[in-house]
Amino acid sequence: MIERERLAALEELDILDTPPEKEYDDLVRLASAICGTSISLVSLVGEDRQWFKATVGLDVKETHRDLSFCAHAIRQTEIFEIEDATKDPRFVANGLVTGEMHLRFYAGVPLQAPGGAPIGTLCVIDTTPRRLTEGQREALTILGAQVQARMDLRLKRKALMHSYVENRKLCDSLKSTNDLFVSFMSHGPFASYIKAADGSMLFYNKYLAETSGVSEHEWLGRKDHEIWPVEMADKFRADDLACLDGNVPVEKEDVSPRADGSRVFWKSIKFPCVAANGELALAGISIDVTREVIREAELESALREKSCLASQLEASRHMFRSFMENLPNLAWVKDDQGHFVYYNHAVERFFGIGETDWLGKSIYDALPRADAENYLEQDAQVLAAGGGSLIFFDEMPGPNGQRHHFRTVKFAYKDIAGRTMLARISRDITDEVRQAEALAEAHAKLELLATTDSLTGLLLRRVFSARAEAEFASWKRYGQPLSILTIDVDDFKRRNDTLGHAAGDQALKIIGKVLQSCIRNTDIAARLGGEEFGILLPNTNLEGAMELAVRIQQRLRHEDAGPTPLTLSMGAAGACDITSTWELVLAHADEAMYQAKRSGKNCALCYLDEPELDLEAPRTPSIPMQRS
Repeated sequence: MIERERLAALEELDILDTPPEKEYDDLVRLASAICGTSISLVSLVGEDRQWFKATVGLDVKETHRDLSFCAHAIRQTEIFEIEDATKDPRFVANGLVTGEMHLRFYAGVPLQAPGGAPIGTLCVIDTTPRRLTEGQREALTILGAQVQARMDLRLKRKALMHSYVENRKLCDSLKSTNDLFVSFMSHGPFASYIKAADGSMLFYNKYLAETSGVSEHEWLGRKDHEIWPVEMADKFRADDLACLDGNVPVEKEDVSPRADGSRVFWKSIKFPCVAANGELALAGISIDVTREVIREAELESALREKSCLASQLEASRHMFRSFMENLPNLAWVKDDQGHFVYYNHAVERFFGIGETDWLGKSIYDALPRADAENYLEQDAQVLAAGGGSLIFFDEMPGPNGQRHHFRTVKFAYKDIAGRTMLARISRDITDEVRQAEALAEAHAKLELLATTDSLTGLLLRRVFSARAEAEFASWKRYGQPLSILTIDVDDFKRRNDTLGHAAGDQALKIIGKVLQSCIRNTDIAARLGGEEFGILLPNTNLEGAMELAVRIQQRLRHEDAGPTPLTLSMGAAGACDITSTWELVLAHADEAMYQAKRSGKNCALCYLDEPELDLEAPRTPSIPMQRS
């Protein structure tokens, strides 16, 4: 189509420079909310400018056409999406990209005048790169169809009602779902309901309740003949059965009484579905078209087309079903009074509740008090943050009492009434947490295997050496006493040769148990070699070391070691001015231990480098030794 024909079609609409209209404003707010962008526009591309019929997030009413992304989008047949304008050669030098606005993301649905002329777009824009999800693309297309429908109706109403200077709002009863699924159908600007196969009401939303003058729970469990006049109930039931028997969606035009006695005209679509209990049910969505019906009666043929409305309802049904049935994470929304207004099937399955059990209840009514208070503290943090989302790692109890771990994203937003709503989406990470715990336990076991002698349960020599080096450095710096006690099993080879290696292993196990029972938490007991053991004694002088040797000998006498007595030879040495390394302290202790063996075994001696030091340990000989 040539440019002058396109401009003529735009001129015929007589929409440029008209005042704002709520219908378009609602749609751009809804588009911005669904797509999560800061800017949304209904943009009309004129000869040398693009003019905005509706805006959110942008103060200007028009820009020069040369800067327009929409001038490219109107030449498309589907959504035109730019994920990052700085990487697109068509827009990298655009003033809206390089200038103060810093535009990065753009997605626009092309709009056409009646007759097919491209005239503008419904678009969403942001200052950060992003990509629309399939659900967002579908929603944006549906909203574009709504803008398109309003422009089509504008031209028809212009022809039918020349006396009207301003375009009356079209489809006032179809309040767009710009509340970003506030209550997910429950609070939508249309009537919605679900019936069981026998006709009993399982669910109906606030809109239908208010229109009919009943409470939100009064009709639950009732059938049509308990709600409506007989003739009307017969028609509703017949339509329901036709839909269920045919297993296909059915579109109908219905009439019902208002609370004040007047009539409401509906455009309805009914379709079979599966209830939460797995049984066949019937769902319906009805749009209040009373004003449209009245206009049709007054103007003979106005607004008879209903294909766009049916498409809108069908698309909304699919979008709702897809979101509800396929979201694996737990999601709920609470209003500004802290009451549940929505939760999804994942919440129902996890907590074992029905689809309406929690609606209208507070968190204290639904969960244990400790959990409820924890979640309310999280809510306070989200509100205090003043925007954006926060991530929490918490727990929730399932219906069987088992607690699950979750990674939770929480955010706040304003609904159409200006209330602050709190939304929560939680992913079950219980398996991940358990795997991490199992891995940590495995690491601990590996660490134990790597540092502990499997036979005696004592530390290995390399661990003893590392701790001895550290304690010796501390002794040199702070001067606290440090001693080492070395131990050797008497006649161990003879025990193995006469009683067998199993008896030898049993003797080593007994010694390991005795040593562990005698030392302090700060002491280090290790198996240094075959039948050789060592004990590192921080903050302990030779007297303390010899006292420990006595305790070990006394404790060992109470152990059943078999037909051959189990005795030990022990030597003690302490760090002093002549010991330059901890290895020298160990060597001195070994020297004292070997002297104990030469002195008859089954005794403990200490290495004395100062002749005037007088050590006497009860029941334990102490022999002074010269430096070697």
